[in-house]
Amino acid sequence: MSTKLKSYHLDKLIAFVGDDPDAIKNMVGIFLHTTPELLETINESYKQKQPEQMAKAAHSLKPTLDVFGVDSVYDVIRKIEQKAKNATLDDELAGLINTLNGVLETVFEQLKKAFVN
Repeated sequence: MSTKLKSYHLDKLIAFVGDDPDAIKNMVGIFLHTTPELLETINESYKQKQPEQMAKAAHSLKPTLDVFGVDSVYDVIRKIEQKAKNATLDDELAGLINTLNGVLETVFEQLKKAFVN
């Protein structure tokens, strides 16, 4: 068993869907399908210098990260959205995106281990 702490918590998700394992598993499946796409949009829009696209993707990702309790990037996703809205595509933004990528990669792995058979 891994000693690594979970990078998410499902308290808010359970509050929304109830303590129904099938509903939780379904929501995790949706998260694992849609979140990587939004993350890819953030990464690509940074590379392509398309701040408007990045802002939209970050805005869409905020509530998802909140519901899945990915608290360690609570401020990161908000800063990404704000910098994108201001078209501030600087080194700080690159660092924020790298942080988001690292955390979400861990979350994806942990959720897959816990919920995907």
